[in-house]
Amino acid sequence: MKKNLIYLLIDITLINIFFFIFIYSKEIKESVILAINIWKNSLITSIFPFLLLSSLLVKYGFIDIISNFFGKITEKLYNLPKKASYAVITSMFTGFPTGSKYTKDLLNNNEITVEEANVLITFTSFSNPLFVISSIGEGMLNNKRLGIKIFIVHLLTGLLVGLLFKKGKETKNQNNQKRIINNKSFIENLTDSINETFKILVNILGLLVFFFIIVTIIDKILPNNMITLILKGLIEITTGINSIAKINLQIKMKVALIGLLLSFNGLSIHFQTKSIIDNTGIKYEKYLISRTIHALLCFITLLLF
Repeated sequence: MKKNLIYLLIDITLINIFFFIFIYSKEIKESVILAINIWKNSLITSIFPFLLLSSLLVKYGFIDIISNFFGKITEKLYNLPKKASYAVITSMFTGFPTGSKYTKDLLNNNEITVEEANVLITFTSFSNPLFVISSIGEGMLNNKRLGIKIFIVHLLTGLLVGLLFKKGKETKNQNNQKRIINNKSFIENLTDSINETFKILVNILGLLVFFFIIVTIIDKILPNNMITLILKGLIEITTGINSIAKINLQIKMKVALIGLLLSFNGLSIHFQTKSIIDNTGIKYEKYLISRTIHALLCFITLLLF
């Protein structure tokens, strides 16, 4: 009965979206073109190389090098294996949803357990520093220092969230599984990595287009006020943050709201992450709760300091 009700609500929502696409066909077409251009000109160029290379690096044991430098910190702070430091460090620089991909890679390679992956997913979801400092700071706020401030607080509060979800020492390093031995040739590994990466990028494109359509419909049917702007940001962060940056609002509140949206990630990123971790044993609920806590911590910190 409950499942049928959910299906009915989804059907009604989709029918309404279909209806609005006809009414606002011109605006919807423009938003789809914009989403495709963002995907083509920004996401592919920034995410594709990192996803491809990281997949190959995992296959060839690069995580051992990272863990030698940062493994002890991850082990002491989060009671996670040293190899988990690979996902922590790389996610800080490549931006979401790559943290979930790195976590999945470590799990698939038997470097961490499912339980450890469920901890790791809670604090490896960071925005790309170039996006925050250049696009938001310099581009939207016309102040690079504000971009740096937002990124530092976003990063530190995100790492703090991980401490809230860490397991006790008794669960540490209980991974008795053997690491998967990679006996494939470089060409085979490269082909596998390309296929994996493009599958993720195609999913990202589809979700980006879908949520851009939703945001466009919201623009047309709801009044242009603060609640609407925040709602747009919770759905798709780029359009939401850009809208908040343009409104007449005290700069400290504006920065805090941007930090909140950035740390929550937006439903578009949530769906991208869920598509990556599906059928892995990693719980999306952990990710959702941690993103909510991260958003609130980042908002409060930026508002106070």
